[in-house]
Amino acid sequence: MRLTVPEPKIDIYNDGFAKHDKLDRVSQGRQLSELVERISEPMVIAVDGAWGSGKSHFLKCWVGEHLKGEHNTEVVYFDAFEHDFLDDPLIALTGVIGERLAGDETASQSALQGLKRAAPALGRGLLRMGVSVATAGVVTRADDLVDAAAGSLEQGAQDAIDSFWKKEDGKRAAMKAFREALVKLIEPDDGAKPTRRLIVVVDELDRCRPDYALSLLEIVKHFFNVDGVHFVLGCNMEALAGSVRARYGAEYDARLYLQKFISITFSLPKRERYSEDGPYSLRYFDSLLEQTRVTHELVPYVQALLRKIPLPNQPTLRNIESLVRILAVCPAVDRDHSGQCRPSVHISLATIAILKCTRPELLGKVLSFASTADEFHTYFGASSRDAASGDVHGDWHFVYWLPLLMEKPDIELPEYIVSCYNSCGLGKGNEFLRRRWFVSLHERYFGVLSI
Repeated sequence: MRLTVPEPKIDIYNDGFAKHDKLDRVSQGRQLSELVERISEPMVIAVDGAWGSGKSHFLKCWVGEHLKGEHNTEVVYFDAFEHDFLDDPLIALTGVIGERLAGDETASQSALQGLKRAAPALGRGLLRMGVSVATAGVVTRADDLVDAAAGSLEQGAQDAIDSFWKKEDGKRAAMKAFREALVKLIEPDDGAKPTRRLIVVVDELDRCRPDYALSLLEIVKHFFNVDGVHFVLGCNMEALAGSVRARYGAEYDARLYLQKFISITFSLPKRERYSEDGPYSLRYFDSLLEQTRVTHELVPYVQALLRKIPLPNQPTLRNIESLVRILAVCPAVDRDHSGQCRPSVHISLATIAILKCTRPELLGKVLSFASTADEFHTYFGASSRDAASGDVHGDWHFVYWLPLLMEKPDIELPEYIVSCYNSCGLGKGNEFLRRRWFVSLHERYFGVLSI
């Protein structure tokens, strides 16, 4: 049994959706492909989704899927978070583009070399950092850093950069050369329209340091603003807005700032939809159980509850991963002297597990006796009035939890519920003990766990 969920092994440039799509997002991938192929002017598309909505998974699958189409397009995948320990994103980004296209016989290799020659002149800060690491801090003065940077380059590359600076006028000339190399890469026709596309997928942007994330946006805007070159950013727009406020202050209009860089927002659903087999969260739950080999006895009760949760309240993929982890470490349920376990225990524990991973604030209110029946039952798709009247259509978790939450616990309850509570001394007149019983279940099985 595993505690962590293994990362899916996606061959980014080859697999596509067929092998890995658990959420039926092929149609969304098709819409994104149509968008980037239809528009020729430079465009920055933000694929927006909440944390845990599967943005990275979608983008990794989309890269391979788009490359299968009949497009004269090259796609480059760049993991921004993987490179954010560097000072200058331009060098890292140019390096990944060059590495990806180096073996492409249809891509202009002279254009790639042009990008590589111009980038160091524009990313001088990165050279300084690289040398200070390489020299273990022996070089300290700024002038020495520049000299050391030049000395650390291979002689051929150093000669090329020296020649470049002799012929051109500083960074503006370097930017012009960089842009000209990009134009050459997309091979414009006689009418200056691109005959090729370059699509750069920048993933995990919202996980980067604020200064790195915003520097990358500025680089995309100023250096890559060329027809036929598109950027697809995987990010949580709200988190990215937080990076803007971290740099410019809490009162700064972050949304307006981001509009300067992002052409269009392509939103992934915030909540998973339903399929013929039930909610996609349940499908993902079952898939993770298979991968982690978690076989806890609470699993069938959790599955039943996930089927009942209404669409707006369906857990995110990240919630489901937490739920699998908490089941992996949950102790086995205690048995009585006959080796049996009352269904009320399983039902209650499954409900607690789901709330702990999806709505911890509601669980806290339940355990501190501050919640209402309607608040609880609305999350699971029924009203307390329906539950109180017995009109719950077999939704057993409602009636088991109802006595805990009802403001008037002396209502008529189904006979089998009354019998269950009476058998453990928690019947009518013992509402306080009944509540303490639920609290004790949480403390016994989940009290020390925080996922």
